[in-house]
Amino acid sequence: MKSYDDVVAFNQTNFDAIVTSSTIFAKGFEQLTKQYVAFASESFEDAVEAGKKIVTAKTVNEAVDMQTKIAQNVWEKAVAEGQKMSDLSTGIFKEAAAPISDRVQASVDVANDTAKKATKATKKAA
Repeated sequence: MKSYDDVVAFNQTNFDAIVTSSTIFAKGFEQLTKQYVAFASESFEDAVEAGKKIVTAKTVNEAVDMQTKIAQNVWEKAVAEGQKMSDLSTGIFKEAAAPISDRVQASVDVANDTAKKATKATKKAA
């Protein structure tokens, strides 16, 4: 860093990265929430339909068969939805971390440059 203005600009860029990251995270959390609410709503509707189907069974065996099929379907949907939510979460966290990661790398680069300059200055002074 050469001047006070450079330090201010560097810190402003860091602050901007934090704001960008927070914005990405907030939008991603909103997206996750919408996904979860949609799944919960769909699951409730499916449960109501399943209850209606089971009531129409004419025998206990038929009811058990229906319930088994319904349970399998519910399990498959839950696993698929869990994978979607996991993928979405991972994507959001990666995207939100990128601006901060970039600024950390910039800080490391500045520190390395400063250390190199200090080493050169020390060698010249000696």
